[in-house]
Amino acid sequence: MAHRKLPPFPALRAFEAAARLGSFKQAAEELCVTPSAISHQVRTLEAWLDRALFLRGVRQVEMTEQGRSYLAQLTPILDMLDASTRAVSGQSFSGKLRLKMTEGFSKRWLIPRLPRFLAAYPDVDVSIETGLPPIDFRNGALDLIVHWGDDPVPGVIVEPFMSSTRVPVCSAAFLQANPDLRSPEDLLRKTLIRDEVADGWREWFALIDRAPDCPAGGPIFAHCELTMSAAENDLGVALGYKAMITTSLDAGDLVAPFALESPTRTIYSVAYEEARSTEPVIVAFRDWLFETSLRESDVADTFDPVMQRAAQ
Repeated sequence: MAHRKLPPFPALRAFEAAARLGSFKQAAEELCVTPSAISHQVRTLEAWLDRALFLRGVRQVEMTEQGRSYLAQLTPILDMLDASTRAVSGQSFSGKLRLKMTEGFSKRWLIPRLPRFLAAYPDVDVSIETGLPPIDFRNGALDLIVHWGDDPVPGVIVEPFMSSTRVPVCSAAFLQANPDLRSPEDLLRKTLIRDEVADGWREWFALIDRAPDCPAGGPIFAHCELTMSAAENDLGVALGYKAMITTSLDAGDLVAPFALESPTRTIYSVAYEEARSTEPVIVAFRDWLFETSLRESDVADTFDPVMQRAAQ
């Protein structure tokens, strides 16, 4: 069997923390070292790989394409190592994990990423149900609830973990069938799909000083998951929460004609009972949610609108 060729572990930890947090300073705080030590370890790893992982000469941490690819592979490995270490040290990560969340969060965000959590915690049996608030743990029948907003609840810890802008999205077929959709103002003459919970279109048109002209028509759906499904099925243009639809955009199920985004707002929080806040499985899932959301927020910031049309 060939010997493993592995880079220095301190350098791996420094790179992963800096890339995941988007900051050498925050990575230094997490690992209890100085920012200069993080920088030195990252340079050590780059020299070992003979590849640049970060772009130099920018005000904030910015990864190269190779750096992003390496991070995507490295983080799950460190997650699994962490889980194995905790298990060996006596912390129990086994048993049921009973979750409740909206249908949209389950379908658009959690399920595409759930394999990573299950790989890190193979002895945890995840059970998921969907539904809307109010927050009700049913006397211990649920462990965590992912819900819309961040309103406080007595006896419950409610922690916002995801915020997002909104961007117009439609299907590739709709974009192809509407070649005149070239500028944001063109949406004033298109079918707009409405969200009954939080429509958002007037706010978006305010970005181009056309809020008073925001069209009043268009099909109305009960929540954002239905509006995304309607957009995927060529009904018109909907406002999508960017943090929720990255996999749909990557897969081509949705496309974004314009990069103009409405202001950021908190969209999801995780809730769990104060009395159970130290239970290992609850802590593990809560931490995984935060780490994954934080790591992907930098990727979302690099989002580019899809301007191509199939006819071109």
